[in-house]
Amino acid sequence: MNMDQIIAKEIKLLLTESGLSEGVVCIINSWLDSNFRIKGRYGWAQLTLLTCDSTGGFLEVGLQGAVAMELYALAADILDDIQDQDNNDLPWRKVPPAQAINLATCILVLSYKALSNISNRRHFEDVSNVLNQMGLQACDGQFQEFLNDSKERISLEEYFEIIKKKSGGITASACKIGAILGGADQALVNQLEQFGMKLGIMSQIKNDLADFLNLETKSDFITGRKTLPFVYLLHVLNEIKAEELKCLSSLAIKGLDEFGSKERGQLRELVVNEGTIHYCSVIHEMYKQRAMEILDAIPISEKRKEKLIQLVG
Repeated sequence: MNMDQIIAKEIKLLLTESGLSEGVVCIINSWLDSNFRIKGRYGWAQLTLLTCDSTGGFLEVGLQGAVAMELYALAADILDDIQDQDNNDLPWRKVPPAQAINLATCILVLSYKALSNISNRRHFEDVSNVLNQMGLQACDGQFQEFLNDSKERISLEEYFEIIKKKSGGITASACKIGAILGGADQALVNQLEQFGMKLGIMSQIKNDLADFLNLETKSDFITGRKTLPFVYLLHVLNEIKAEELKCLSSLAIKGLDEFGSKERGQLRELVVNEGTIHYCSVIHEMYKQRAMEILDAIPISEKRKEKLIQLVG
């Protein structure tokens, strides 16, 4: 069996032993499949196992932590989309919110059930602490994001603080869990956690830029979400253009019916002419270099580093 099949078999076993009704199990499986079409099959589990392997760990030891990470991340995505009113084409957005929240909670509990199968008591406690802290930080970051939606502008420092708690934090946690289960010493665990943080921030910057003008499926601009392109523009625009951006934002908030081709053209022109794409690309490259510097410094063989380097791209 390949890695995907091994992970799938472990998730199937977990669901079989959960006592959940056949209908709920069927829905959870279908939601996992939908998530794969967006992010690739078992991306979070794969990252956890890859980090575990890089530190000399064994598949059997890392597997429960990987499954827990995969399920936890799916639950977080579902709750995030419900709260942001985003990704309307995904299956959990096509059912009543109460049902989606219920099943997201179920998936979250399943992630902890997977953790309970970790046989090494110290590893179980350490990984549980990582998952708990990740969840707390993500909730805190999401709440700060809600508060920022109503603000006229936020600082770049405030933006990065939030994505460190959310996207950066979940990627850092996957790497940290993998390193713990791989038996790494504390110094190496910390280094791989920081590598994951840089990786997560890179991913979020890339998504922010791609989503900013994607008004049909993403709600970032429509809701006034302070993503990196928006935060940057609010800091560099002169008074007249800043007012133009605010007017466009006000129209978008009223709905896409009020935001026609003329307004979309104005927004795109602001993004292109004010160097937004270049700025986001430079920041992305900066975090990429930091991630590579961490990999250069970690005391593992070059062969084990190869797959981690591929993640940076």
